[in-house]
Amino acid sequence: MSYEIVWEPEGVLVTFSDRITPPDLLASAGRMHADARFDEGRYVIYDLPESAADTLSEDVFVELSALHYGAYLSHPNCRIVFLTSDTTLGQLILKILTAPELVSYPIAVIDSLTTARDWLDKQPNLHLTSSIMGFRLR
Repeated sequence: MSYEIVWEPEGVLVTFSDRITPPDLLASAGRMHADARFDEGRYVIYDLPESAADTLSEDVFVELSALHYGAYLSHPNCRIVFLTSDTTLGQLILKILTAPELVSYPIAVIDSLTTARDWLDKQPNLHLTSSIMGFRLR
């Protein structure tokens, strides 16, 4: 396992070793979504290593988007931040995870943890109602 999930008071930080693989990214999301603490969190920060662009492709982000969409149906009040300074990877992340057929959580790509935390602090709380409770989200 080349990742660590750190639960914070209002969300979760997922950090990866210097070499990330598609199975690691997807497994981290699955483990995080399966934890009861996820339902109370207001953000997820994926801290991607500099080498992420070498191993993560469009396909893995499509699959990650599907995992996020499933979690979104029961817990829609969350934001997802990807930390990367690689602009090409950032564009790919935004292209896939904000595509109309795949969109779930609000997504941001930011280059530093400090900037991400500042951005999250400025965001209003989301007050959406879950589709699972019988209400439509969209």
